[in-house]
Amino acid sequence: MSRPSRNRRGRSATSAREIELRTVEEEDQFRRDLERQFRPVFDKHGNQGVLVSALQDELDETGIINTIPEDRLDLLIEKADRDGDAYITFAEFINMMTRPGVLSKKERRAMRGFVGTVVANIVPEHMREDFLAHYTCCPPPIFMVLMSVIEIVVFVIYAMQLKDTNDPVTATSGVPLYSPFIYKPSRRYEAWRYFTYLLIHQGYMHLVGNLVFQLLLGLPLEFVHKWWRVLIVYFCGVIAGSLAHSLTDHHVALAGASGGCYALIGAHLASVVVNWSEMNHECCEGNPIRFLLSAPVRLTVLLLLAGLDTANAVYRRFFDPAGGNIGITAHMGGLIAGLFLGIAVMKNINEKPWEKTVGWITLAVFLVFVSFSIFFNGLYQGYPETDWTACCP
Repeated sequence: MSRPSRNRRGRSATSAREIELRTVEEEDQFRRDLERQFRPVFDKHGNQGVLVSALQDELDETGIINTIPEDRLDLLIEKADRDGDAYITFAEFINMMTRPGVLSKKERRAMRGFVGTVVANIVPEHMREDFLAHYTCCPPPIFMVLMSVIEIVVFVIYAMQLKDTNDPVTATSGVPLYSPFIYKPSRRYEAWRYFTYLLIHQGYMHLVGNLVFQLLLGLPLEFVHKWWRVLIVYFCGVIAGSLAHSLTDHHVALAGASGGCYALIGAHLASVVVNWSEMNHECCEGNPIRFLLSAPVRLTVLLLLAGLDTANAVYRRFFDPAGGNIGITAHMGGLIAGLFLGIAVMKNINEKPWEKTVGWITLAVFLVFVSFSIFFNGLYQGYPETDWTACCP
């Protein structure tokens, strides 16, 4: 009777060793998975690690609190900082994730699912002080280049169509008034015209000026703020420009991308306002590039550029008989849209509470302006008689 008992004890010991072996293997695999998943996102924060308070704030706004209560989550993050320097390094994070008795399996899964994305979105501490560190080509600046190509293609197509007419394209003339793209007060019901007018230009100097303007101003914005933010500001500036024009010039058509170009000036101004100290990082330490890209120099150049172009537009509108009906309010509408939306949309390297509040206020003001303009366009009786004929010849 004793032999079967010894066999059972032997099998139990073997089974326990197998379980222990599987546990060790699983733990090693888990560590390797954590290494592969989290080291790249922690590496960008350097040896210092991720600021505890920043990690807590970001995690508290995610869905992880549905699994780990906010108080316990904050406590876990604080305990993970074993050396008490207010930063969590990659090694401290791995220790928290693998140390027995710290996290339940459910909490482990939640941490693994959310922490990587959150850490990747936190701006490293050394970059919070230096605006120039955010100039990157990843992703490449594609939006302004693409818009410029589209505007050139449309211009060439209409220039070919107008070649043998009484209004051929020259340096300062040649507008396809029959185009379904141009904004016309008599065809305001065709809502797309409030946007597509940006594709039409009056002469090749008008086109070249806008192309230089938007590439010179737009590409630097894309390097820092990325193409999708620039797209939002540019397109909203275009729409704000046509809406502002429709409020003041009730009988004048509108063409050109000036609303979008001036929105880029406004976005630059907004970026200078909210990133003032970061743009001035080490600007007076002998590096000429840092000095030329400092906030005061940027602000001076932007104001000078906007002031000269606006003065030229005012002169051509009111004092030059051959200047045509320059859409000054379209310029101003784009500028204000870029400034107001830029504070809310453009990247803020080290956002302060008052800046976030101002961003919400300026966004609300912009939306009020758009709403008012839409109602005005629908209710005001002073526009030309509506043209219901087919839009294209």
